[in-house]
Amino acid sequence: MNTIHHLDPASQAPMAEGPDATAITLGQAFRVLLFVGLYVAVPAAGILAVGLLRLVDFTPASLILAVLVGATAAAMLALYVHLIRKYGLSVGDLGFRRLSPRMFHLLWQVPAAIIASACVQGMSLAAFGQFGLDTSAVGASNSPLSLVTGLPVAFIILAVVIASVLTPLWEEVLFRGAILSGLLRRFGPFLAVVLSAAVFASVHLVVLTFPYLFCLGIALALLRTFHRNLWAPVVLHAVNNGLVALIVVTAL
Repeated sequence: MNTIHHLDPASQAPMAEGPDATAITLGQAFRVLLFVGLYVAVPAAGILAVGLLRLVDFTPASLILAVLVGATAAAMLALYVHLIRKYGLSVGDLGFRRLSPRMFHLLWQVPAAIIASACVQGMSLAAFGQFGLDTSAVGASNSPLSLVTGLPVAFIILAVVIASVLTPLWEEVLFRGAILSGLLRRFGPFLAVVLSAAVFASVHLVVLTFPYLFCLGIALALLRTFHRNLWAPVVLHAVNNGLVALIVVTAL
């Protein structure tokens, strides 16, 4: 089988492309993460400023939806400009492959990962409670999506689609398509999976849900390496976010 090569922009040296490798290094992957953060912060800050200055009469629900739409569009634009276009990556380079019968394993892997993450979260909250920490902030009623339920049905559907489809897609491209692959180039599989999960959980900036997100991040990375296909973690991520959105909407 012929080996496909890419040129590293930094060294102009050819790099072999394996099933779990991209054409970017770990340093380049984290620079992409930085650009995503900057791109997301700009529209979010702008929309909040417009609301605070009363230039637009936002309700809490419409403000959350506007920030969600703006941040999602900005993140996807950042990935296109600073990852796909800059390094000349194809969909296959990012890890998207044709679906194979191996994907049927997702029928048990997805629920197992969500249940395991929920168990870890429950035990962590119990431990936090023993130290007197207030864990009441974790729940459907405290999710930003809970505010969106006050909007018309069409806008609620838009918010759910963004949270359940678009967000898992761009986050998997970033965290498992770029960062995990960069870590695999530098470290062994075990450390790469753990570090990628830690980064994934940390950037969400929610301390109380860190255990859940960390466990979910490990499962997402394991699916990426097991299936050698980015569609596998996208499916788990989408199901997880869809369940959260469903719980929030039905609970309220």
